[in-house]
Amino acid sequence: MNISRASDYAIRGLVYMAKKPAGAVCFVKDIAKNTNSPASFMSKIFQTLAKSGLVHSFIGTKGGFTFNARPEDITIKMVVEIIDGPIVLNRCVVNKSSCRNVGNCDVHFMWLDIQKMLTKALSSYSIADFAADKKGNMLPEAVQ
Repeated sequence: MNISRASDYAIRGLVYMAKKPAGAVCFVKDIAKNTNSPASFMSKIFQTLAKSGLVHSFIGTKGGFTFNARPEDITIKMVVEIIDGPIVLNRCVVNKSSCRNVGNCDVHFMWLDIQKMLTKALSSYSIADFAADKKGNMLPEAVQ
């Protein structure tokens, strides 16, 4: 499993926005600059986030993005799934028919457990967690 660069940029962009006052309109060029990301790529990412309803897009020369949801309610899991699709550690976890060893796999339970842990961990972090802690040292209770 690999979290894409697009998901990483999306998360960092949303954290940047969450550090701004509530309701502030953020411009893609500022988001990109402050997250060390390519502006054209960040623009595509934020259009995807807008289509999902996570952020609102304002069009035009004074256009930009604002949150449609509270940063506290936006989990890292949500962002990754919007950008990359479902988080799947091993395809047998979501589709048993994709595996030739169904019913005869000694490690299937491990993949299920790890999938649950990964999902729980990504769900335990919100965008607000990172906006509040500039050092990135917060660990939600679920991960400790």
